[in-house]
Amino acid sequence: MASDKKQTNLIDLRSRLDYRPDAVGLARQRLASARNRLNLSQADFAKALAPLIGFTPPPEAIDSWETIAVPPGDVLVAAELIASDAPDDPTLPGDAPDTVAKLLAERFSDVAAVYATRSEFISRVPIQELLDGASLVRAAGLSLNLICQQYGDRRLHQLIEHGAEAWCLFLDPTGSAIGQREEEEGYSPGTLASLTEMNIGTLEQRVRSRVAEAARDRLRIAVYNEVIRFNLILIDDQVCIAQPYLPGIRGIDSPTLVIRNNSSSGLFVMFTEVFNWLWERGRPWN
Repeated sequence: MASDKKQTNLIDLRSRLDYRPDAVGLARQRLASARNRLNLSQADFAKALAPLIGFTPPPEAIDSWETIAVPPGDVLVAAELIASDAPDDPTLPGDAPDTVAKLLAERFSDVAAVYATRSEFISRVPIQELLDGASLVRAAGLSLNLICQQYGDRRLHQLIEHGAEAWCLFLDPTGSAIGQREEEEGYSPGTLASLTEMNIGTLEQRVRSRVAEAARDRLRIAVYNEVIRFNLILIDDQVCIAQPYLPGIRGIDSPTLVIRNNSSSGLFVMFTEVFNWLWERGRPWN
């Protein structure tokens, strides 16, 4: 009977619809745990992070990320990388086993970085560093500004000439879905359609028409007319840039996920399937 009484005191978290794990607190804890594992001051920890994140954060930033702010994704990943070889010490604060931490680490192990906005991503990760030297680039979105506006025509031209393939899938500027997105973002009719047509024209006139004739088929331009949910760039079956389209928010203000392909069932695989689904429903442009 004692066991029955004990069982009635158990609470199944799945039945608590308002339960949410404290992911932000967990992120702060993991950053502090990594620094403690290395036995570094906040100033020395900042110097250790610098080679991996491209800048040296002030010690005040480290203190803020460990206590009140949200640690940036690249900082958190870098911290765990440099601390991965340090011996585990169960006496360190914040290192107690945490089921939620394990679950999150396993479920999102292929997410390398998270940026709050696309503009933050662009400022921190130059697109040429991702695309230069690639052999296969597959992109699906609205106007594909990262490729058409942020990545130079000459670079893309060289990429194609040197044997790379680029599959570019735009939201159809003549379709109904782009009109719905214009309305949702508060643009006048034709605004996003004109931008998309301009970007398609850039690829056609300034890249595809100028590469050797034998190489032109390696730059594929297509359009689709589906409700837009993500802007996706897949690079060499290794890296995925995934940017959601949120209700009432401009694309530039939406988050960006950087995902690495390190499993057979993670987010990279899922977004690859999304791209393939969209590509199959597209049609060649002109």
